[in-house]
Amino acid sequence: MTPYEEKVKERMTQVLLEDSFSRYLGIEILEFDVERIKARIPFDEKIINNYGSLHGGALYSFADILGGTVACMTGKFCFTVSGSMNYLSLAVSNKYIYCEAKRVRAGGHLVVVSIDITDDDGKLLDNGSFTFYRSEKDVVDQNA
Repeated sequence: MTPYEEKVKERMTQVLLEDSFSRYLGIEILEFDVERIKARIPFDEKIINNYGSLHGGALYSFADILGGTVACMTGKFCFTVSGSMNYLSLAVSNKYIYCEAKRVRAGGHLVVVSIDITDDDGKLLDNGSFTFYRSEKDVVDQNA
């Protein structure tokens, strides 16, 4: 990772960890590099639905947050344009739920990120794709 990419990673880690909704979900970063981030959230009763599994909206939010974080590793703040999730299996009876976001493509204005959500055993629960718009705003001052 270049020194500039290290600065972007440091700033995006700060942004993610200071975000109140990310804290509410309990996001813990496990791995983070230029094109990929992996994190986990605890299986917590505050985000369980009436069926005993983690709420799909919480899982979507988790994916969107991580996707946006890795999209911003392009050096520009990014905003969600669209997202699609495939809910393949219920997220039940786990200690943690894991999400991995991988940058698929970074164009001039759009960044595409693939998402996989797994359980403690590595079973694929959800997968999806998110598209983010690259703004003009730098994540870090390139002259600093």
